[in-house]
Amino acid sequence: MSISSRRRVCVLDYGVGNQTSIMASLERMGYQVVLSKKYSELKNEEIIFLPGVGYFPYAMDNLENSGIGEFLSELHHKKEKKIIGICLGMQIFFESSEEGNRDGLGLIPGKVKRFKNKECHVGWNIVDPKKSDILKERAGFYFNHSYYANCNNKYIYGTSNYQKNFPVIVKSNNFFGLQFHPEKSQNAGVHIIKKIIGS
Repeated sequence: MSISSRRRVCVLDYGVGNQTSIMASLERMGYQVVLSKKYSELKNEEIIFLPGVGYFPYAMDNLENSGIGEFLSELHHKKEKKIIGICLGMQIFFESSEEGNRDGLGLIPGKVKRFKNKECHVGWNIVDPKKSDILKERAGFYFNHSYYANCNNKYIYGTSNYQKNFPVIVKSNNFFGLQFHPEKSQNAGVHIIKKIIGS
């Protein structure tokens, strides 16, 4: 299959880590992958990934200073593109985070909270589907995070348990959030990415 015939996806460069990992994973899945941080390029992309290894305030500062935060808010209202946030990329969809006590994009009502005793949820864990649109059966995914989202059930499509039940798959309009790392979750990760993208 030639590069021109492969489905194109974009990874947003907004100053956080893990870009190389998600890009390599998407390439292995057969997608044509581009990395961009320019509005002039992003406005033409149909599928945009927000990778997520980093510090919430730093990520939000970068999004606001570049104007990409406002662009994402516009996309949420227009429902024209699919935006997929991974880990921190999901958390910035919410109103605020206890990490740095910083406001988020406010696209999904809710707050990001820290696990008690400053513990970190690292490793494989089971995800239970709450709606079958994205995940139909229980599956194991790889996690690495110290903060979790707290939001209304209407946005929750999957949960996991570490200290408590918490959302790990969320959706609002065409914005999809995954608290786990699909690029490190083997076949389950491939399945859920292809399900969201639609191919």
